[in-house]
Amino acid sequence: MANESKKGAGSFRERSDGSWEYTVGIGYEMGKRRRKSFYGKTKSACLKAYNKYKLITKEEKHTAVEEKKAITTAEWLDKWLEVYKKDNVSDSTYEDYGYLIAHVKKNVIADMPLADVNPIDVTAFFKSIGEYSHSTRKKAKFLLSAAFEAAIDNKHCDRNPVRRAEFAKKLPPEREAFTQDEARIITDFAKTDKHFGVAAYIMMHTGVRSGEMRGMTVSQIDLKRGVITIDRAIKHTEEPGLPKNNKARYIPLEDEVIAFLSENIDTNDKYLIGKSHYVSRAGFRSRYLHFFNRMNKHLISSGKEPIPFKSAHATRHTFGTIRQKNGMPIAMVAALLGHSSTDVTDKYTHLSDVTTLTEAVKKYDFLG
Repeated sequence: MANESKKGAGSFRERSDGSWEYTVGIGYEMGKRRRKSFYGKTKSACLKAYNKYKLITKEEKHTAVEEKKAITTAEWLDKWLEVYKKDNVSDSTYEDYGYLIAHVKKNVIADMPLADVNPIDVTAFFKSIGEYSHSTRKKAKFLLSAAFEAAIDNKHCDRNPVRRAEFAKKLPPEREAFTQDEARIITDFAKTDKHFGVAAYIMMHTGVRSGEMRGMTVSQIDLKRGVITIDRAIKHTEEPGLPKNNKARYIPLEDEVIAFLSENIDTNDKYLIGKSHYVSRAGFRSRYLHFFNRMNKHLISSGKEPIPFKSAHATRHTFGTIRQKNGMPIAMVAALLGHSSTDVTDKYTHLSDVTTLTEAVKKYDFLG
């Protein structure tokens, strides 16, 4: 008997023994259409066998999808970081991602299956890190969105909840900076403070990052050449590594800074702050806060107004602000601060060319 078929359906064929064969397409493999045959004594039996096959296949696919969906947000973020980002981004960026993922893991979404995370859950996470800087929160949003997009591609979920989550689009806060008069008072007090004075003095006169200050060794300070080499920093992981942007830089020192450091650095120490070891982030903050409190107590006892507290990072912004205000070209300020390198700043970042910066540091006096 001739084959019987309908457009879009399978076809029946009566076999020589009187039974029936039903052949139908079941998809594509390597670009070619796949077909499968089902047999029975009647056409109805063939269709029954085909429908049973479809049901079993559907359940198997559903089970496979559910198993994939079961991966938690924390598990996927770790995998995403390792597979998508390791060796594809700079070491500092990779560490930043790891730092942000650690914050996600503190939130309830960490233990939720990816497919169960809703926009309201992501919104709650953003609110939980509301005290962090605008920049950090933006990075967290980018990271989560990218990870969910990759999860969709890998069939772990079918939507990205970050897209519809509420994110407080606050304007970035104004960068904290001390006035030039406040900077002068701070450095004057630093000269007399035996606990944290040298560190505070260097921070104000060089604009180094707190991580760079925490890991600064006495050997990095070359008083004969009048240069501090910034080639290490304590990272978010509390381990020493390269400074941000993975580049060393050289900061020339003014004559008065060289003179002060010559009299106040103990060459027997390894680290400038911790003596025999570098200090933790919490230890550094505590030392800075106590320095600030001692200074204000001294000012009040002298009948002067205390200086409003600002974070240690404010010393970095103060350095850059005052240098630019006093006429130093922005490219030179950027080189001293260790901003992302450009063709303009690169020429100031090598020790062989440090004389250009030295002349600028002396020409554009910091505190007068």
